[in-house]
Amino acid sequence: MTVANRKRLEAAQHRWLRRSLHVSWRDKITNKSIRERAGQEDMEDIIRKRILRWLGHVWRMDKDRRANQALHWVPEGGNTKGRPRKNWTETVKSALRGLEISWKRAEELAMDRVEWRRCVARCTEMHRMD
Repeated sequence: MTVANRKRLEAAQHRWLRRSLHVSWRDKITNKSIRERAGQEDMEDIIRKRILRWLGHVWRMDKDRRANQALHWVPEGGNTKGRPRKNWTETVKSALRGLEISWKRAEELAMDRVEWRRCVARCTEMHRMD
């Protein structure tokens, strides 16, 4: 996700929360306090949690399912000019680095659904402390 898209999503989330709480932007209340009032997480944490939950789901799938095959697929060749685009796997790996978990260890953890859910919850808690 690009920075511009993330900012648009956060702006929309704050707009909806302010509208549901009947708070005007003229009231000079911070977005953080609005989220706390509504009991909502930061949009970045919500997205990170959903990505990791989906990753665990895909890892637990049968190996012949397309989503699992796409996760392990490495394309041939490709564009050699410029910086490589950030793909979904790189996004997931950066979220796992925040948890200080390697790709292999995360794959092992994902096989146990309860443990993976704890791990995903810990990921969002760690980012809130930063």
